[in-house]
Amino acid sequence: MNIKTDYLSLTGDTEDIQILQNDYNLAELALQFPNVNSLLIPKKSEYNLRKYVPKDMLRAIDSDVNVAVEKCLVFLSNLCSTYYTDDKWKSLNATILHQQTKSKDNTYIYTRIIDILKHGTSKGAFIEVNDSYLEREYCKKYRLTDMYLKAGLEEYIIKDSRIVLNQNRLFYEQLHEAMEHPISSNLIKMYPKIELPTSEELLAIGKRLAKDGHRTKKGKILTVRNGHINSYWKNSENRSFVEDNIELFEFLTNRGFMIPSVGDEKSGGRVVDSFTLMPAWIREQITVDGAKLAECDYTALHPNIAIKLYDGKLNYLTHQNVAERTCIDVKSIKIEHLSFFNKQWLAMLKSPLFAFYSKHEPDMLSRIYNDKKEHGHKVTSAKMFRVEVAIMTDVIQHLSTIGINVLYVYDALLCEEKDKTIVVEAMNRIILKYGVYTCVKVDGALPIVSTEPLLEPQAVALPKFALDDVVNLYDVLPMLSYDADDTMTIIYDIDNSSITMNELVQYIAKQAREQKYNDYNGVEVTQKIVANLRSMVKY
Repeated sequence: MNIKTDYLSLTGDTEDIQILQNDYNLAELALQFPNVNSLLIPKKSEYNLRKYVPKDMLRAIDSDVNVAVEKCLVFLSNLCSTYYTDDKWKSLNATILHQQTKSKDNTYIYTRIIDILKHGTSKGAFIEVNDSYLEREYCKKYRLTDMYLKAGLEEYIIKDSRIVLNQNRLFYEQLHEAMEHPISSNLIKMYPKIELPTSEELLAIGKRLAKDGHRTKKGKILTVRNGHINSYWKNSENRSFVEDNIELFEFLTNRGFMIPSVGDEKSGGRVVDSFTLMPAWIREQITVDGAKLAECDYTALHPNIAIKLYDGKLNYLTHQNVAERTCIDVKSIKIEHLSFFNKQWLAMLKSPLFAFYSKHEPDMLSRIYNDKKEHGHKVTSAKMFRVEVAIMTDVIQHLSTIGINVLYVYDALLCEEKDKTIVVEAMNRIILKYGVYTCVKVDGALPIVSTEPLLEPQAVALPKFALDDVVNLYDVLPMLSYDADDTMTIIYDIDNSSITMNELVQYIAKQAREQKYNDYNGVEVTQKIVANLRSMVKY
């Protein structure tokens, strides 16, 4: 018997149990996901439920008071992730709440639980409820009261077998959905390889980064708290605290990795897991076989997706390109691009990016305005997320067929260094099929290529290659100003995406000669393309 594949068919005899205990596959699974009977709950909540809530109210949930208390704790555990988010309100799905807390006869219990938690005790309510919601639009929102938010979290082990059974059913439903989804199933295959740093190691790294002035992707200053409360800093809202980041890391990983979850239409189906939610500087410490992962990240993906969706004219837009045209610091441009297209129209008008897009893409802005006016201001980001997810799904599906698993972080992939070349090639090739003109960052920077030339003082030199250097046509042809269709035509014509620079020069020269004839049906070779090619050759 092959114990790597046959353990699911075992009968449960004593010898079979011994095999299960020694089976490597089962050990992997145990490391990947938390036990379903383990909850994180607000401290003091169990004690206050048992001591101060009237027994008659608890018996309205279940005749066994202990079971009633545990069902209340299950509800509260759904809100524990808000300890680590700025927005303490969280939408909870009624169907899932029912599955978590239903009785044996399928009675709806969760509404009674909400009543108890809203009513609270002499010590105060457990939760607040925002009842202003639209049916089918979004779920009702809930929030832990300040008393329980300040208390912190603790682990609780469920005792009641029926609640554990409900948790088990939800677990397997979520796992089944994850295994059916290309991005999620890839993540689950990647998890066993991952080696995590310890909290002690992260604290030392965090202190060093904070000393070096590290900033998050949103521009917040990484800061060591050293026991101080937020009011110790005048600008605490612009700081990200090392100790808080480590607490979030522990929440996401200490009891196992969360099952990857696919978002709704508003998020474009983005997948969320322990690693997408993790602070970037901590995620960078992850290793496989002792080596850190390489990040493959598209350059200015969302601006370029917006250009595609709303029929803009610019190609291969970069944050650097915008910074040079606006004389605004590139870091500020990066931060502003994170939210610009998701803003309400009046907020877009106030953005430092608006003048740039108003000058270079006025028609695109007009179409965005009309779309937001008709469908709400979040429609733009929802559409961009859908395109992003579609691109990343195709990339990951391709990589999976050749045995490469990656960590997915929205518009970036983290891979083993040995796989980086293949991952970058796949990302650059597949995104062109969607008509989105950008590519993966190379050593943190990319040349600026645009349909609209830069002013001479702002011109940025293209990279240079020796004639015997092997180049990737998916990278180089867009730099010459070829669009996606012409790029694919050239690659199919040459029948190879990797050639020497000398071979590319000869090919372009041949095309330039042949286009003089009336029956020429190849790609156009313009003076601009020739000039760009000459500037890229290192003599």
